[in-house]
Amino acid sequence: MKNLLMFCAMLLFTQCTKVNCCYDAQLERDMKDKFCTADCPRVIGCDGKTYCNTCEMNKAGIPREK
Repeated sequence: MKNLLMFCAMLLFTQCTKVNCCYDAQLERDMKDKFCTADCPRVIGCDGKTYCNTCEMNKAGIPREK
């Protein structure tokens, strides 16, 4: 479980810069105080990176791949 959380945290900190990708500041603000579960089915954001789950991806301000 600890490794899973480390993996998820690593994904969040290696996302694209907020200037040159599909970052959505409003989405990040809306998700700021939301609680995310620890499940990790892996999802791909519109920045092409893999996130642990949709909630964690959205908390980073990244919407789902289109």
